[in-house]
Amino acid sequence: MRLIPVAALAWMLAAASMPAAATPVDISFARFFGSCEADYGKSTDTAHASGECGIITALVNKFNATNREQITVHTQVVEHGSYYSQLGARIVGRDVPAVAILHSSALNDFVKRGLIAPLDDEFRAAGIDVADFTPQARTAVTVDGHHYALPFDTHSWLWHINVNLLRRAGLTGKDGRPLLPHTPQQMLEQARKFKAATGKPYFIWLTDNDPAFFPRIMLTLIRQQNASLFPNDDFHIDLHSPVVRSTVALLRSMYQEGLTTRGNDYGAALQGFAAGEGAVMVNGTWIIGDLLRQSTQPGSATAGGYLAVPFPQLYGQGAVWADNHVMVLLKGGTPDARSRHAALAFLKFLYDEGGVWARTGQLPTRSSVIESATFKALPLRGEIASISRDGVALPIEVARQAIVSKTLGDAMTSVIVYGADLDRSLARAETSINRMLERDAQFQGGVAAAR
Repeated sequence: MRLIPVAALAWMLAAASMPAAATPVDISFARFFGSCEADYGKSTDTAHASGECGIITALVNKFNATNREQITVHTQVVEHGSYYSQLGARIVGRDVPAVAILHSSALNDFVKRGLIAPLDDEFRAAGIDVADFTPQARTAVTVDGHHYALPFDTHSWLWHINVNLLRRAGLTGKDGRPLLPHTPQQMLEQARKFKAATGKPYFIWLTDNDPAFFPRIMLTLIRQQNASLFPNDDFHIDLHSPVVRSTVALLRSMYQEGLTTRGNDYGAALQGFAAGEGAVMVNGTWIIGDLLRQSTQPGSATAGGYLAVPFPQLYGQGAVWADNHVMVLLKGGTPDARSRHAALAFLKFLYDEGGVWARTGQLPTRSSVIESATFKALPLRGEIASISRDGVALPIEVARQAIVSKTLGDAMTSVIVYGADLDRSLARAETSINRMLERDAQFQGGVAAAR
């Protein structure tokens, strides 16, 4: 006789004991994405909601209004920049939300500290089919062979293209589509041709106050060469390899030649693209909707001429940086079977509504949704669907990925933007990252021994 796992048994017992009029239960949901109560505070119309805040607000409202088990989800909005520090403080203070959103790049830090348990059995009992997760999404929530979170989306790096400007520079084909590069040398040649024809930089880059910008490009390019930043283990980054050094040197050459904008933070880059100050803005999936709306405005720089594509394949392998928003159930957030059941019911609702969130520009994490006619009918989604297969990230087992990315980004910025010595800057970053990861490994070993 097959034994039923404890978690699944708890789910089934809780569900079986639900009378027609179930006992009301309130659960909390911690998230970022901003607050938009004035516009969507009472809306359950997910089809007409727009933007990340609007759609997630309408989704929660719809769940509260339509579930038959008297479950009420109370959203707790935290500003993006302070989200993780506040969540950590709440865990220490034992004020733990039932459901919390994380980035997949942060998931392992919570798993290794024993703050999240595997959800495989509960997913199976709730009807969440992990086999339907896209290849990228499944990797993003799997640690040591177990699924620890519900993948909510895949977000990634795109080339947002002003086709009108490329046409002026003779960089479109007979079909009107942009001629995209397939090698680093082609990219340089096209960027130089564009600048000579228009007097503008080819690229709009986010070089100020965005330390993740360059590491995301580096990860994309080195994985396209079938290389890794962590070739030996999860505790030692290698920034001395020829692939890493040549990638940084390529980006530095582009900046020094004036093929990119200078001094742009995130907001300035968006404004520059809207004003037609460059042909290609490297930015995320999450702005597709806004840029599509801009391209419908008469007189705008991209009127009738906006396209978004995944970061082009410049080497032998298709790969582009990607991360995920994932939903987790933190230990202590659901203290009894009823609240646990409620939290899993909410996750199942989000799983079922996977296509709605795709209107933000983020990719769904279910293969069946990616392949659906509804998703393919959304503008440009067919152009970017390959990211669900080709999206790459640092190995999920690498700890403190936000700090790894910032340290690497600061070093790359010092070389590319400010002309610092390449070898010395990368060596210092490598030493700093590896010392941090070694200390973290020792701490985790101590935690494991104490359990």
